[in-house]
Amino acid sequence: MVEYLEGAVRATADEHDVRPIRGAHRRPPAQRRLSFVLLASDSHFLKLRKRFVVATVLVVAVSLGWYLAYLFLSVYARDLMATPIYGAINVALVMGIGQFVSTFVLAWGYCRYAARRIDPHIAMMRDEDGDAQVIRNGRVVRG
Repeated sequence: MVEYLEGAVRATADEHDVRPIRGAHRRPPAQRRLSFVLLASDSHFLKLRKRFVVATVLVVAVSLGWYLAYLFLSVYARDLMATPIYGAINVALVMGIGQFVSTFVLAWGYCRYAARRIDPHIAMMRDEDGDAQVIRNGRVVRG
C-alpha cells in the first residue's frame, strides 16, 4: 500500500541488519491504476469510506453549527450574552469556554469512534493485502 516509498527498509530481529523491502520501488502507472481501481471497488474499502465520510461530516457540522450559534448570539443577542450567571461570569464567557471544551470533546469522540469503527477495517484490509507495510522505529516494515 505504501509502495511509492523508495529505499524503504525492513527491520529484522537484529536492528543493525537492514535490508530493502521487495517491491518498495515504484510500480508502472498501469499497474498502479489497476490497484486503485481494485481498491475502490472493494466492499471493505467502500464501507470504510462511508464510515469516514459520515463521521467527518457529522463532526464538522456539529462544530461549525456550535461556533456559528455562538457567533450569531454574540452579534445579535447581546442582552442574552450579557446575562450574568455568577458574579462577573456571563453567558458569553461560559459559551466561549464551551467552545474550547467542545473542541476537545469532539476530537476525543472522533478518535474513539475511529478506533472502534474505522481502524479495525483498515487492519483487516492490511491483513488481506500480502504487501502490507507498517512503520516501526522510523522504518517502513512488512506488517
